[in-house]
Amino acid sequence: EAMQSTVSSGINAEYGSLERIACEIVTDTIRSRIQFYSETLNAHFTETLGDVKQALLVSKPAQFEGQESLAEITSTLKASLVGKLKLVLVNVKEFVNPDVTFSTKSYFRGPFCVHDVRQSLVMPYLESVINTTTSLPDNVPPTLLLVTARLCLDFETTTISFLAQLVSDMFPTDKSALPEQLSPTVQELNTLAHNTVSKILTRYVHVKGVSVSQMIHTSVKTRDWLSAVEPRNVRAAMKRVVEELTELDTQIGGLFEEGVVKATNSDSSRRALSHGGRASSKYKYTPSDTESSLLNKLFSDQVEIFGEIQFTKLSILTGVIKIGLKAFLESVRLRTFGKFGLQQIQVDVYYLREYLWRFVEEERLLNFLLEEVVSSAIDRCVDPVTMDPSVIMLLTEPS
Repeated sequence: EAMQSTVSSGINAEYGSLERIACEIVTDTIRSRIQFYSETLNAHFTETLGDVKQALLVSKPAQFEGQESLAEITSTLKASLVGKLKLVLVNVKEFVNPDVTFSTKSYFRGPFCVHDVRQSLVMPYLESVINTTTSLPDNVPPTLLLVTARLCLDFETTTISFLAQLVSDMFPTDKSALPEQLSPTVQELNTLAHNTVSKILTRYVHVKGVSVSQMIHTSVKTRDWLSAVEPRNVRAAMKRVVEELTELDTQIGGLFEEGVVKATNSDSSRRALSHGGRASSKYKYTPSDTESSLLNKLFSDQVEIFGEIQFTKLSILTGVIKIGLKAFLESVRLRTFGKFGLQQIQVDVYYLREYLWRFVEEERLLNFLLEEVVSSAIDRCVDPVTMDPSVIMLLTEPS
């Protein structure tokens, strides 16, 4: 009996050793496949992002053919990423097929479902996608920034939670097999996605703000304002600025919610801009006017040009417009104006106000910035005679 017991113990020990060796082989194989699938997913994302960039430029790759709006392109991008991940998960699920002997072993199933699938494949992939969108090169089209911002916003609101639940459903495991703290968690990824949207939109506002600023600055810098003739219409540069912002309004509006307009008395604020003290037919420097100018300047200096961007159309456009108008103001401060040069600025400013108010969160802010442009032109004018408001309105009417 003693000999039989010894032999039995030896066999069990040998079997246990062989089982551990087999488990190690399976584990190494699985981790190799997980690494392969991880690289496959990241390569697919890089390729698809390149297709999106191409679609936003000239020719559209096959999967984006016939899609014109940014919303359609964003939807296709997200569907492609999620679809590829689902396909990978179906392939990985073969490792826990009931027909596979070791798939039912607790020492295998728990670590595989939690560590290998969830924490080594799915969550790092989602994290990688989010991080990649913050490191796009400088030469990408600005519309790609909008698309990736919307993608990350969708990740935060629905996609991450959906995919995490999908993994839990496809790879169920005993909760006792779960570690106390999984990292990254769904909440951590949601926070990362939220912060990434903020970074991307801030970058977008800067890029488009600089673009609008260059248009305005060049139009001011290249003109002889001292010898300007009497204005007959709005300058072409101002019309191009409005056209550019109108196009941005369409693009951004297709991806983000409208946003909330801060309450203001629109009618009175518009009258203040066109019929205020500076808009009289003869401008004279009086203490009250100077005091008003100083107060307005103090207010405009407090305007946060590079402020936090909310995830709404109005907030994004307001950010772009503030940068553009600040450039307008600084450009005017560097020039010297004659009477007609000042009046041309009045016409341009009135035209901008009539179109830009619909693009901003707070009309009062727009009015103060535009008023400061006119005020600075007056300060830099050798013969500060302003144009009658009725004439300005006539010159800015659509032809």
